[in-house]
Formats: sequence, structure tokens, C-alpha cells
Amino acid sequence: MGGRIFTDRRVFEETYVPDILPVRDKEAEMLLNRYTSRFSEGPGATDITVIYGSIGRVGIGKTTLAKYVAHALQEHLRRRGVNLRPVYINVYGAPSVHQILSGIVSELGINVPVRGTAAIEMLKAITDYLYIKDSYALVVLDEFQSLLMSTRVSNEDLYMLLRVYEEIPPKDNVNRLNFLLVSQDFKVLSYMKERIPQVESQIGFKVYLKPYTADELRAILEQRASLGLADSAWSHDIIDMISDYYGYSETKGGDGSARRAILALRMAAEMAEAEGAIRITEEHVRRAISTDAISNVPLDVMRSLNIHELLILLAISTLIAAKGGWLSTGEIKGEYESLARAYGEEPRRHTQFYEYLKDLSNLGLLESRVTNLPQRGRTTMVRLPPEIPADRLREVVESIIMDRVGGPKISP
Repeated sequence: MGGRIFTDRRVFEETYVPDILPVRDKEAEMLLNRYTSRFSEGPGATDITVIYGSIGRVGIGKTTLAKYVAHALQEHLRRRGVNLRPVYINVYGAPSVHQILSGIVSELGINVPVRGTAAIEMLKAITDYLYIKDSYALVVLDEFQSLLMSTRVSNEDLYMLLRVYEEIPPKDNVNRLNFLLVSQDFKVLSYMKERIPQVESQIGFKVYLKPYTADELRAILEQRASLGLADSAWSHDIIDMISDYYGYSETKGGDGSARRAILALRMAAEMAEAEGAIRITEEHVRRAISTDAISNVPLDVMRSLNIHELLILLAISTLIAAKGGWLSTGEIKGEYESLARAYGEEPRRHTQFYEYLKDLSNLGLLESRVTNLPQRGRTTMVRLPPEIPADRLREVVESIIMDRVGGPKISP
């Protein structure tokens, strides 16, 4: 019979936030100092801060940093006699301002019926509640870019939400509702400038997070292992294997994702446990990494794409599901243009179309090569990476497009 592997499985869950950040501690301290100063100043404009990463980089600590700061700030201000309520909303699961406000009402425990109540009335109920309770709220809006990219949310609603005290002046001249926006990448700033320039120009603080290096992942994994695994069940050698594989550098292919690294450690531990082993071995780690490499369509990356990038992926996944192999850019362009018109979008011109293909390739969602074809000369050929199944990708893309703009207006 094998020994005990896990001591606390919770530390390997995506939603787990450690009491101490082994990495991103400098960014956390910077944000805490900023917010502490803001609350010490008293009256002022609603504070809006944005945390974002590199294009295509997921699992780099944006959400963890935001949640950690919100809860650490609550405790820090409590010791000063200030009541702060942290609120977390993933706006991808609440794709309208009304649903976001409903979530804030629920998190704060405000007794107001959300069904049938206008958004502006809910917003007023929130500001009144904070005034009566002499409290503040820091609202974390995760995956904020999906709200900006939705055609179902008006610019006026976005402005009303983020510049609340211009719509509802505070009774005591104290702005108690503040926002910490978490986004996939820097494109959120462009989207904000395009849709709500008055808000974008008044962002108080912007925090850019780079992918994790191997050393940073090593610190994170060692913390999780010490908290969640038996001491005898793991070694620094297996931590090194995982962190070296996923760690980002300019010269190697690791994506710098702590999420994937933590998942690989958890999977290796589960394999060891299932076999009745007394410790995690290098073979368990190799199998875990191999399983992860062929697993999932990267949902966070997909949700950050614009409608035309999504339509191009839908075209490619549809063609590959039907015929397989490499596709010419001409084939893809024809299918994309047909799909764009079906969804009521004007197809992008030749140059922009190729820019989108290049961006999707840089994100790791496509592979391309230049081939000499008879009668046609040098032609760029495209396919999906082997680990991304075409049928699954098509399902995900269609779901995201449906959430964003609805179904096709005409048959493609």
C-alpha cells in the first residue's frame, strides 16, 4: 500500500489564493500602497486600475494578484477602522451591466430585487448602501475585455458603471465604489480608448505582468507542494522539471503559465496516488506534461480575440474538420468571407486578413509554412497545431461568437 500523497488538495485549485504571494509580491505591495493612499486622501474620483498581460499569455497571475490585493487591502484597512468590501465578478459569465450590478448587489448582501429593477436604480442602491454603512467596495471585474468586445453592451452603460459618481453624485462627497479591471492583454486599453475614451484617459494605474520565468514558477510550485503535498511525496527535482518546461524565456518555448505548471504537478500527484506510489517520480511528471500538451483549447486566449479573428478560426476549423491537412490562405479567405457575411460583418481586406493570420500564429493557435505549388509558386499553407482538435475548436469559437453577436443572420 502506498503512502499519502496529498495533504490539502485545495491549494491546487484554480481559485486558490495563497496568504503570501511568492511572486508578484512587488506588484501587490505597489497596488496596496496606492489604494491605501487613495483611501487616506478621502474624497476624489472613482479609482480605476487595470491589470493586463502579454498577448496570448494565460495563467500569469492576473486574477490571483487582483484577488490577493482586494482581500489584503480589506484586512489592512480594517486595522485602520475602515470597512472595505472586496467583490469579484467574472464579466464573461455576466455579459451585461445589469448582470454585473446584480452580482455586486448579491456579493454585498443588499436587499433589493434585481429582476425588473433598472441598472441605474441598482447602481443607486449600491451607492446608498455604501453611504449608509460608511463602507467602501473594491470591485474586481475579471476578463473585462469581453465586456468591451460585446455588441450587447452600450458605451453609455459602460460609462455609467465606471464613472458612477458622475451619474449619481455622492451624498457626502466621498466616492466609495472603486474598480480593479483584469484583462487578457494590452488591447483592453485600445478597446477602452475606442469605446469609452473619457474613462480610459482617467485610468489611475496600469499594471503589466510578464509571463513567469522558470525561477518564478519554481517558487510558486515549491509553495504549493509544501502546502498541499506530504513532505516525503515530492522532491525539488520534479519541481525543477515542471518549472523548466513551462518557464518562459526569450530562447525557449515555455509559455510562463503558472496555471499549467500547477496543473501538471497536481496531475503527477494524482497519477502517483492512483498507482499507490509513495512519491511522485520523474515518470509521473513526464506523463502529466504529455497529457497537458494535448488537452485543451485555450479559452482565455479565445475570449480575447476580436470577431474577425474568431471568424477566421471558425473558417479554418470548419475546413480542417471536413478535409484535414494543410489549407491554402486562399481557401481560408474564401470561407472566412462567407462566414463574415453570414454573421453580418464586413470582411476585412487582404492586408488585414493576413495580419490576423500572423497574430493567430503568434498566439500558437495556428501553424504555417511556405510551400511551392505547381502553377501557383510560393504559397503560405496553414493548419491547426496537432494538440488542438478541429471539432472542439469549432464548438468553442461558435459559442463565443454566439455570446458576442448572436447566431448567423443568413446561411453561410
